[in-house]
Amino acid sequence: MVQIDNNLFKVSAILLLAGGIIFWFGAFFPPYKQWTTDNLKEYLFIVDTHRVNWYIIHAAFLIGVIITVFGTQLLSQSLINSGANKVFSLLCFSSYLTGSVFWIMNIAFRVTVTIWFAGKVAEQEQLFGFFKSMNDWSNLIFSVYMVLAYFSIGSMGMALMDIPLVPRWVDWFCIIMGFSACSHLLSGFPSGLRR
Repeated sequence: MVQIDNNLFKVSAILLLAGGIIFWFGAFFPPYKQWTTDNLKEYLFIVDTHRVNWYIIHAAFLIGVIITVFGTQLLSQSLINSGANKVFSLLCFSSYLTGSVFWIMNIAFRVTVTIWFAGKVAEQEQLFGFFKSMNDWSNLIFSVYMVLAYFSIGSMGMALMDIPLVPRWVDWFCIIMGFSACSHLLSGFPSGLRR
């Protein structure tokens, strides 16, 4: 008989939910056009015009990812304690932790380099050619985060298959969504995702 510590799972679920809500708060904080424009100069002008909002967005991203790291670590330990597959349980945490390092690097780029270039575009109304290359690098490390985050979700689904914690369809949803999104992103590497 598998012994499941529901309290431990509840705490990890609360942390994961809180991390997700804070992250999405940042993603939907105005302005919105910077996420959809293809014009790099317009993107930088929006960032410069809404500098405080840009910091709020990225503070929410940073807090959200840190809370999610703790939630994922606790979930991984809870899965192992409950008899789930140890390899997939550890992959769930280690891949998200590794990915979060790339996400934090991307956030650091956005609140330093992007802000600096945004100020220069606003002052001089010209775009420095090498910013595109630097921004492409930033997008690449964001893509690495996304691949590892989805791999973490797929690994969590695989680990959940071993214990009767959630309905079986939830396990399969995590497996299919996590690994298929991971594969989709890898098929587009290194171009990755936009901002």
